[in-house]
Amino acid sequence: MFGILLLSHGKMAEGLLDSAKLFFGEIEKIKALCLLESDAVEEFDKKIIEALEELDEGTGVITLCDLYGGSPANRCVYVIRAGHKMRVVTGMNLAMLIELLGMRLSIESAEDIDLIHLIEAATESIVSLNEAIAATENPDDEEEFF
Repeated sequence: MFGILLLSHGKMAEGLLDSAKLFFGEIEKIKALCLLESDAVEEFDKKIIEALEELDEGTGVITLCDLYGGSPANRCVYVIRAGHKMRVVTGMNLAMLIELLGMRLSIESAEDIDLIHLIEAATESIVSLNEAIAATENPDDEEEFF
């Protein structure tokens, strides 16, 4: 089973992990690291490396970051360039994490994860409910939306 590392500004990563537990219960080989205003990026680098070492038992690690171009993602660039292995996707949301956890039930290695599918699952979960209601034939029927 590959590891999953969640990285974010503030406590978003912890919140997503907490929410995912509502769907999956206790989750193995996952860790949330939160970059706080008081944290030095060098210390965050060390935490990322320690988490990779803890989570990777030979099947790899998928890292989800909150924001492309943000400090957590930028620190991943540094860690990868320093020789540490991980696959990184930015723009994480709860749908992405749930999809990844579901994929992990049948896929052993992080290298075998289809990252494009993972990104599509995340983006397809972003919907304007107001527009969806307006586009339905029967806006009072909740079943049409889900």
